[in-house]
Amino acid sequence: MRGSVLRIGKSYQRLRAFQAGLLIVAGLVVGACSRPQTVVDSVHTLNQRIANTLSSEAAQLSYQPRPAPMPTIRSLKPVGEPAAMNFLTSLRLGHCEAGQLIAQRNSSLGRLEDGLMRYHDDVQLLSALRTCAQHPQSETIKAELQRAIADKHAQLSFDKAHAIATDKALRHALSIGAKSLVTLDDNVFNHQLNALLQLVEWLAQAPQQPAPAETSLARWRQQLAQADYLPRLLRSTIEMRLLLTQLQQQLPPLTAAAGCDGKGVPERAKVLQRVFMRFFIDATQSKLAQLTTQYQQLQPVLLTLAEAVPQPALQDYLRELSRQGEKLNQTSKAFVQPWQQLFMDCGFTSGQNSF
Repeated sequence: MRGSVLRIGKSYQRLRAFQAGLLIVAGLVVGACSRPQTVVDSVHTLNQRIANTLSSEAAQLSYQPRPAPMPTIRSLKPVGEPAAMNFLTSLRLGHCEAGQLIAQRNSSLGRLEDGLMRYHDDVQLLSALRTCAQHPQSETIKAELQRAIADKHAQLSFDKAHAIATDKALRHALSIGAKSLVTLDDNVFNHQLNALLQLVEWLAQAPQQPAPAETSLARWRQQLAQADYLPRLLRSTIEMRLLLTQLQQQLPPLTAAAGCDGKGVPERAKVLQRVFMRFFIDATQSKLAQLTTQYQQLQPVLLTLAEAVPQPALQDYLRELSRQGEKLNQTSKAFVQPWQQLFMDCGFTSGQNSF
């Protein structure tokens, strides 16, 4: 009886150990499967498959050299202090829209506004002051209003620079993301691009032109602040270029590595062809096309903004960002060239290597 109990106990312990082992394996599998893939992962897969085929070490691929980040808020803020406009509160402007705007700015909610929302208020106030100066009831205070208009007009460039430097939504949209995109989505991209475009077009226009409605401005900023598609598109485009460049630089001479520098076509060359077609042409090339297409639409918006902002450091940053799509396009073309030469040297037909 005692021996039977011991055997049952040992069997139970082995079963528990086996179950624990299954749980560990399952956890590892789930962890590996749950790791979010990104659009650049196919380059890593291509790298490993090439190494396996050639029985060599895989190339060392990394997000290096890292691009320069967006200039800091402190470096973009204008130097000096804005002109004091406190005397406007002492004027009786109840007959004008300007009076209402000043009251709103001095309220607790008004003081919380910053960035582009504050600049929008500045532009609206200047327009309202000009209208108020022409009102019949403003005759006795017209000189003070004219002085306020001149001061506010002179201050607008300061206000604009401060708004661009500090606006959280704009900074978020233009900062390079910490991760690449998981998927490329034209609908999401168009939605985000339109919001950025509306802001940029407003910043690029003259202050005396009609400003967008405050509700529209708030909506565009919210769209940019709450989504990370544009930042991750910037990251994806730059990272894809870096990885392809590094992989190309570390590949051995492909014709010799495949064995096509002699007579016949070795099996290794055929496998290498299949690897390239499957993991570059099928898995990567369509992503490259979509990245460059989206970036072609983003580029003019970045260049327009570069012309509209007053800070030289931000202008340089935006112009460098605008070049990334074309840089990726050039890199992808250069990456394909040695493979085209390989397939010619190995005698693969055009139907086998149509890319």
